[in-house]
Amino acid sequence: MKRLVFGGCVGWLHADTGTTADIGVVLCAPQGHEAMWTHRAWRHLADDLAATGVPVLRFDYEGTGDAAGTGDEPDFIPRAVANITAAAALLRAQTGVGRVVLCGLRLGALLAALAAAKMADSSGPAVAGLVMLAPVVDGRSYLRELRALHAGWRNSAIPELVPPPAPPGAQDVLSFRIDAATVTAIQGLRLDALPEAPAPRMLWLDAWPDPASPVAALARQYKAAGAQVEVEDFAEYPSLMQSAEYAAVPPDAWARVIGWVMALSPTLATSAASNARLQTRSAPTRSPLPPAHAMAARHIGVEASFDADGVIEQSVWIDNGRLFGVLCTPGASSGRRTPATTAVIFPNTGGNHHAGDGRMFVDLSRRLARQGMAALRLDVSALGDSPGAWRQMNLSAIYARTPRQDVSTAVEWMRARGFRHIVLAGVCSGAFLSLHAALANHCVNGLVLANLVKFRWDAADDAAATDQLRSARVYLAAMGKWENWRRLCSGQIGARRLITAMARRIWYRVRESGAQAAGPSRDGEDHATVAAFARAAVRELDRRGVRTDFLYGASDVGLHEARLGLGKQMEGLDDLPLVNLRILPMLDHSLFLEVSREAFADHLLEHLSQVQAQAQAQVQARAPSRPAAAPASEPARAPVREPAPQPARQPVRLARVVRPKASPVRLRIPAAARRGPVAKSKG
Repeated sequence: MKRLVFGGCVGWLHADTGTTADIGVVLCAPQGHEAMWTHRAWRHLADDLAATGVPVLRFDYEGTGDAAGTGDEPDFIPRAVANITAAAALLRAQTGVGRVVLCGLRLGALLAALAAAKMADSSGPAVAGLVMLAPVVDGRSYLRELRALHAGWRNSAIPELVPPPAPPGAQDVLSFRIDAATVTAIQGLRLDALPEAPAPRMLWLDAWPDPASPVAALARQYKAAGAQVEVEDFAEYPSLMQSAEYAAVPPDAWARVIGWVMALSPTLATSAASNARLQTRSAPTRSPLPPAHAMAARHIGVEASFDADGVIEQSVWIDNGRLFGVLCTPGASSGRRTPATTAVIFPNTGGNHHAGDGRMFVDLSRRLARQGMAALRLDVSALGDSPGAWRQMNLSAIYARTPRQDVSTAVEWMRARGFRHIVLAGVCSGAFLSLHAALANHCVNGLVLANLVKFRWDAADDAAATDQLRSARVYLAAMGKWENWRRLCSGQIGARRLITAMARRIWYRVRESGAQAAGPSRDGEDHATVAAFARAAVRELDRRGVRTDFLYGASDVGLHEARLGLGKQMEGLDDLPLVNLRILPMLDHSLFLEVSREAFADHLLEHLSQVQAQAQAQVQARAPSRPAAAPASEPARAPVREPAPQPARQPVRLARVVRPKASPVRLRIPAAARRGPVAKSKG
């Protein structure tokens, strides 16, 4: 993989040296939560295509992922289409391929079709083919699906919260917001409104195959216009489109895409296509990791630094290229004359890549850089864009020992580059990784831990995570039936009632499984053992001077573990002035709500100011006192030793807003819903 920057976009070029293909592929990603959930599968599709000799460019549109822009720009659709055409031109220039295929997923498929139509009407080269994966055919139906999804999540996961509404005309979808202008633009998009077929050859994978499917109808329309169109089922779509820690890489679908693309290239042998299909189906659970020296040669020294919204973003490879991250530092416009000395490291949340839900870590990194600090968005070795990222993921892998060590390794890397004050800030599983990295590494100065669910992770948790994954598949069958979605989107069944009932059932099981994992027995360990670990951990952090802030939502499932480890009234924090816990009324578990992300950011900034004040006080306390000089006209006197300067008074600590004898808010679940299987939970 080679990191590329072009026109405000950031991307990856996947191309093996010595390729003989005369055709390349541009991957056009979906948007919002769908991009987060499918990032791993998208990256491995690029890897698999490149392994057969087909160069691939995948990228973040402007205003998304690591690209420049805030995401609030009103002209997202035309910008994204322009980004795709620029990506196709860049792929040709970088690899020398003469023909390009556009491959899009969901909204990315619709954008790819618009870009293909635009390229066909221009004086430049047209696309050779178009791959449409579960495409959005009608913008209005797509937005209706997203509204139903968001309403179901709100009514089940956070029924007690009433967050501020989105601005007029805008639409919130889990952790992402679609601005009003883009909502209006999407409402007007219909693939059947294109005057001609956007490409001469097309492959469509239909996630909801049915004679009444809009994909089937559109394929017939394009065939009538003279295009060669192949339509096949996308049976693996439900396993792909789920939360990132569970989302699967669909082997059959990816093999079909690879075979179809290779068939367009006369320079690639038919046997190579069959071999690629076999290799893709039998791919290992993790990508093969090349030797460190080879990895460094492949990943370091490429175009990886650019000015993004007034700050400098640099792609970095850590530990001989084993880990990937984006280092964000103050730009020239900040006016700083000295390099930043304070830095924050953001580990992955769940199975997400380094950008974070709602692009949270990108926005926070740039905000910190504008205030003179640095930030590292880190992909641990098994996730995101790290070279050895796994093909399959589960909670056990996310909480394992290796990712904890990866975060500690990143701390050492930052320290070696002159950052003296290092704070780890994580959400859910990212909080867990941060806690354990700080316990193992004395270079950590601060911790901000949002909704920590586990102090420990052991064999009992591994078993529970496996059961959750197995049971979650029960829900996927219903999701994969087009008839259910057709009735939902046409209004024949009530979207709010249906999705709320399903989500409540899932959320109840998530909360129940969290309580069971921290229950009376944890693979032979009792509550006292868990409490002993938690209390020893916070005492050690306080002893070492590590300022530690625990943040929880008022009904977060992690409060069960906090009370188990620290006491019902958090008495385990007594006499620990540097360790604090605060319960925030508007903090959802994964920080999907904008108000939750703002609260996290505000507390992080407060925490950083306290860490810096504490460090300054320690410097002053260590400074030697100087004796007063005797006046020249008087005989010399014995020097008077002044008392050593006292450390500055500590800022007001975070309040422990813990309700006496309180327990997390419980949802009222119908009896029939209580018998459902355990569903997946966010990492």
